[in-house]
Amino acid sequence: RLSLSQTAYIDSIVRRFGLEDAKPVSTPMDPHANLSSAQSPSTPAEIGAMRDVPYREAVGSLMYASLGTRPDITYAVSILSRFSDNPGRAHWEAVRRVFRYLRSTKQLKLTYGATALDLIGYSDTDGSMHEDRKAISGYTFLIGGGAVLWSSKRQELISLSTKESEYVALTLATKEAL
Repeated sequence: RLSLSQTAYIDSIVRRFGLEDAKPVSTPMDPHANLSSAQSPSTPAEIGAMRDVPYREAVGSLMYASLGTRPDITYAVSILSRFSDNPGRAHWEAVRRVFRYLRSTKQLKLTYGATALDLIGYSDTDGSMHEDRKAISGYTFLIGGGAVLWSSKRQELISLSTKESEYVALTLATKEAL
């Protein structure tokens, strides 16, 4: 089980954003969602409707959870943080989904205690399917079965192929391992 403070933090942010009765979901992001800046408000009415939505505060709360104890939401948070300057309704619904996921999985935790204390690393990339064509690289390292280091970042270059994006992600993970 998570410590009381971690569980209490998830409960507090879910309550802060009014999602304590929201329907649970099994993934932090909808795999079919294609968020883009085209979904940002462009008319005065749309901008007015999003003015009082606490998007930055919500993404910041999720980022804190991601960095501290919930690496499973890191990718979603990195995507959602791109729209902090001008979030639209679709972006806000994606943020709400992450909160619903956290609420339904708050019992999850990082667990240590495997018999072998080997360092195991994983690396992957998303294949550069975003509007800026920059892939997201991610890696995680485990010791004793528990994550000790993780990252999810947008690559600095535009890859010409998915394979090239994979090589870049693997290079970043290898540098971290060394």
